[in-house]
Amino acid sequence: MLATPAQRPFPLNAPCPILKIVLEPLPAPPREPAIPRASLLAPGGELSAAAIWMGGAQTAHGVPIDLHSVTAAWVIDCAGDMPPAFRAGAARWFSRVFPDLDAVPPSLAAIRDLAREVADALLRNDSVPANLYVVCQHGMNRSGLVAGLVLRELGLQGAETVERIVTARPGSLSNQAFRHIVATGHGAPSL
Repeated sequence: MLATPAQRPFPLNAPCPILKIVLEPLPAPPREPAIPRASLLAPGGELSAAAIWMGGAQTAHGVPIDLHSVTAAWVIDCAGDMPPAFRAGAARWFSRVFPDLDAVPPSLAAIRDLAREVADALLRNDSVPANLYVVCQHGMNRSGLVAGLVLRELGLQGAETVERIVTARPGSLSNQAFRHIVATGHGAPSL
């Protein structure tokens, strides 16, 4: 049985205040700034004096990278997502931003040059840092490609390099083009 107009709490053509509340989006909860984190790929003294780490600016996996440790570290940023204080505080900052697409990056030659330059400096003990951090957004693919190329330049073979990366950061190198580059040292597989 329908209520009479006098019994209704509001007219039929008026907006329903309860429905309005349900339809409005809830405000997003305040977000804590992400703490960059990384996982160890090679301890200092194994391949070079520097420990080699792979991680991300916005990942929950790995050891937190604190601002103090970055002051004595080199950082390769593959995504441009690291907090500005880390960029300013690093002993040496390398920016090589490229997309995480399952294809050979257009800037692969420049990425290889950077990996070679960093590895050569580490092998020469040219003001070697305590740590080398290779980071991207989530520490999975772009950092895996660059860290993998650095490890290859330091003498690791392809299969061992891939194994270290995927063991340290499960789910990493899911980008098959990047995995192929690290494993073989070459671009995309021939079809």
